[in-house]
Amino acid sequence: MKLNKKYTLLMLAGTLSAQFLAGCGQQPATDVAVKDTASSKKAPCCDLSDAKDGSYTGESSSDDSMGKGRIAISIKDHKIVSVNYVGVDSEGKLKGADYGKTNGKVENPAFYQKAQTAVKANTAYAEQLLQVQELAKVDAISGATISYQQFIEAAKMALLEAKK
Repeated sequence: MKLNKKYTLLMLAGTLSAQFLAGCGQQPATDVAVKDTASSKKAPCCDLSDAKDGSYTGESSSDDSMGKGRIAISIKDHKIVSVNYVGVDSEGKLKGADYGKTNGKVENPAFYQKAQTAVKANTAYAEQLLQVQELAKVDAISGATISYQQFIEAAKMALLEAKK
């Protein structure tokens, strides 16, 4: 029973930490998509009512082993009309069908599958943002948490640029 209490406390602490560290109304960064009941609140970076028409770019900070994310968002009449998000590996190459391979081969199928989950999630995150029009309503995809965090960071930068 003591183990269950410790585990429960650790899980609660992790969840609260993730919620505390989440910015701009974003959902907690976990491996499971979680709906945020406060996602209807508009945070300053995500409210498009004063955004200028145009195309804006953003780039996440770099992760030593996973690279970074780059986004291009176009806004017209205070609506997002296009989103293009890509992952870039630590060598500066776009993450695509070869991401997760070693020397052009799938040497570790589990790693390759996880890497490809992240690549597919990049497209899904962009499509979600275009559809829901609010960064806080983009759901994390299980197995692609780092990509989600990079997407949120890059999108915030682009949306903030639209307000200058």
